[in-house]
Amino acid sequence: MYLKWGDYTHPLGEPQITITRQPILAESGIPVAHTVTWDIQGKLLGSGQADLDAKIAALNAAYTKQNQDLILLRSDGQTDSQHSLRRADTRGGTWVVSGPNFPDGGGAEYATVRTFQLQIQAEVPVTNPQTTFVSFEESLRLSGGGPLFSHVETAFGFPVRQQLRANTTFRAVQSGSAIGYRNYPPVPGPLFGYGNLTREPVITRVSPKRVGTAHHQYRMSWQYEFESAFPLSGLPHISP
Repeated sequence: MYLKWGDYTHPLGEPQITITRQPILAESGIPVAHTVTWDIQGKLLGSGQADLDAKIAALNAAYTKQNQDLILLRSDGQTDSQHSLRRADTRGGTWVVSGPNFPDGGGAEYATVRTFQLQIQAEVPVTNPQTTFVSFEESLRLSGGGPLFSHVETAFGFPVRQQLRANTTFRAVQSGSAIGYRNYPPVPGPLFGYGNLTREPVITRVSPKRVGTAHHQYRMSWQYEFESAFPLSGLPHISP
């Protein structure tokens, strides 16, 4: 089989290839993407040092280029096999993360053969993922509704506890944060409606992290503060 990186094609059967896929998990344990790694090793064959020099130069020049399509072709040199790593299928491109390295220096090395190793890696999103959230959490704090007491300090005795109100307003604070894999997540709505808000909602978005030519880890947070003459009760939103 032939291995092709961009416009560079290895000779038939030259490299040995190992492919691994490591899942990138949301906090729920559901995969949102995979880190795909191709470990490539092989031997350049030449008729002498000058010939090997030219082949090493071509190999180095090819893998100096980043973000290329990596395709394992069948023995006809035209048909794609089941193993490929195309830029369009990745989140941020394909990258040479190690090498080309030349780990062997004995025997016929650099006389008629040159052993090489390299590693290419990419982040590949899951097709039709079960979740687009890397993480999600929300809290709801409830207070108020009961009587209001205070203490009056006296000139000579102990402070005297007095009831100022038989009933106080019901208050709630809804707050949370979420991380989206591809985009900013939608903001959950106020649990007790906009009519009970004591102030405008506070929505914060943080710049995403860069991965190659793309971005991921879109962070955001929100907070609503409520007040009502009637009881406020409910539960926070759960992860979508």
